[in-house]
Amino acid sequence: PEKPVEITGPDSQKLLEKVLSRNISNLQEGRGLFAIACTPKGGVFMDGVLFKLGNERFWYVQADGAFETWLIAHSDSLNVEISDPESRVLQIQGPKSLDIMYEISEGKINKNMKYYRSGFFNINNQNVYVSRSGFTGELGFEIYGLGEKTDHCSLWDFIMDKGKKHGLEFSSTRSMTIRRIEAGILGNLTDMDMSMTPFEAGLGKFVDLKKDNFVGKQALIQADKRTILFGFICSEFTP
Repeated sequence: PEKPVEITGPDSQKLLEKVLSRNISNLQEGRGLFAIACTPKGGVFMDGVLFKLGNERFWYVQADGAFETWLIAHSDSLNVEISDPESRVLQIQGPKSLDIMYEISEGKINKNMKYYRSGFFNINNQNVYVSRSGFTGELGFEIYGLGEKTDHCSLWDFIMDKGKKHGLEFSSTRSMTIRRIEAGILGNLTDMDMSMTPFEAGLGKFVDLKKDNFVGKQALIQADKRTILFGFICSEFTP
């Protein structure tokens, strides 16, 4: 599954502004946003969701790739720490996901939690981080454990037990792949890679060429802004 990289310290935002193509200066605590990191030549190196957990504390939930190493390589002279919080994510996706989250959080997570909102919640007497997000295009949530602080087996059993009456079933990330494709959600290293710019991938709206210099900016200024990656709609059901 996806995993977060933690970025903390006085220069955490400065580092993220340097490596991400999107302006994050207005990101508020308890919010998330999709952001891309590019190579100096403008290719897509990494895509993921950036969450602000607190003052000078961020999580970047990355796709496949060595983003932690990439951050370290660009942190020279900055007062920042990059680490693995040893958190892994459970995705609860689908029409009944809100009912499940409402029950396991004792009503704390409800319809008022908007898309890409996040925060710390108590589930079965355990403190976890929850975001309204996912990799399916469906209504859904993600639950992040906090490393050794989380009793993962107990958390799993509790969620599965409470979710039974709502039709909750376990499946691997493979089952979400078709939903990802149907929703037009791109997979890093699958649908795009360093040979393709965000513009070519149809993700140009996540590139802010007006922000201060960031890795790949000059190349992206000169890049062809046309999209070369397209989806298509089938007129009939395709098994």
